Amino acid sequence: MATLTIALLSPITARAESAPNLTRSASVEHREASETRNQKVGDVPADFESVPSTASTAPQSNCAETKRNLESLRKAGQKKAVCLEWQTPQEYAKTRGVSAQSAANVVWCSEQPQNETYVERTSICSVRGVVIVVMDTVTGMIYGKAYGTVEQEIDTQNSIPEFFEYMNFSLYASDVTSSAMTVSVTPVCSLDTSCKQNAGAWAAPRPITVGGSLDGTISRSWTGTSGRKSFLISYSLTVNIGGASGTTRWGGNGEPGGGQYLVRCDNEVTARRGCIVPSYTPTFVVDPKYRQARSFIGMAQASMASHPGWEGKGQPLHREANESEVNKNRAVVCDSTFTPSSSTPEPQCDEFPFARSKESGRQLGVQSGIECQRYNVVSSTVNGQVYLSLTWPGLQQGQMPSPTAKCARASMPKTQNEGVGGDLGRRTAEWRLLENDAYWVDAGQPVG
Repeated sequence: MATLTIALLSPITARAESAPNLTRSASVEHREASETRNQKVGDVPADFESVPSTASTAPQSNCAETKRNLESLRKAGQKKAVCLEWQTPQEYAKTRGVSAQSAANVVWCSEQPQNETYVERTSICSVRGVVIVVMDTVTGMIYGKAYGTVEQEIDTQNSIPEFFEYMNFSLYASDVTSSAMTVSVTPVCSLDTSCKQNAGAWAAPRPITVGGSLDGTISRSWTGTSGRKSFLISYSLTVNIGGASGTTRWGGNGEPGGGQYLVRCDNEVTARRGCIVPSYTPTFVVDPKYRQARSFIGMAQASMASHPGWEGKGQPLHREANESEVNKNRAVVCDSTFTPSSSTPEPQCDEFPFARSKESGRQLGVQSGIECQRYNVVSSTVNGQVYLSLTWPGLQQGQMPSPTAKCARASMPKTQNEGVGGDLGRRTAEWRLLENDAYWVDAGQPVG
């Protein structure tokens, strides 16, 4: 047990760099850089995740419908018909390999598997391959196919109610012999006036040839002044070849990428309005400079059977935005049964899961903090150097805190307790965490 005790010791004057090097999928430095950076098109975030679609993962096509309508198209005087279908990742990889030309590779997810949508707290990114099919309206015979790529990156601003999208369409292979091809995109941000949108260059058809690409920026802003508003963005891509046109859609419910292009704006967290991507679950990194507080949270996560907030082991925490509920949570966990350790400098009752979370012990049925795990931060002097260490009842006997406990509390130095709490408050504002929004807690435990 001596080794464990030494691992939890740290000098009061120790610098943050002396903390143990506990790794995750991204380092603390990378996480904090990603949380504060100004997003630019193509900037790869340190952490991101794919978001599931509300539609089938199988590629969808409007070519079957076009075939059913060949007679009506023929009667209307059209000799050719155009339809579009989304490629599978295998088709996309194969067709891209037949040409020296490829997608623009401008957006930050360009190296990720195609036909997926990737998110972080202020950005959405996707790359989709599309097949353009030209067929004879009399025989239904396919004249030829062309292959293109749609790249998208939506970047939001967490302190202003605006979000911008960069879109690129590249045509990298074709065996279609025809007159000029034009491409246009119609984005839909909202069916009411709550979203002001300027499609820019995408508003009108533009010509394109094999090996070429078209790009442009779509600007959007939330026109509301209070509350919150979510925008599920959808799109239609129209290709015209020799007077015949075909259209395909994505992003809307039941469509490819359905539900994935979701942006939320509000003014409920700070006085300023701002917008974020709610489908991304951020991670609150407990700063290593608050070493004992970080150790306390890490021990609670590791020893509690529910592993609260530990990504890959437990479930995320969820914000409690009601101040009355927060006070009730704190009053139960840090009730009169809590006695601070006389060895803790400026002791305060520190609790985990946080009082500002739905996972606080009180909200899980705890009646008194006596039911929680108990920890103490104590000071000791070794060779004239004052150290702080995290301890708990039974440590010297090799006993671990109760795994069935629903909460933990500690006699914690004021600077560390309030330091972590202040950081969480700032992250709450930065990520625009609203009531019941989820977040992970990184206290040094490895993901998974």
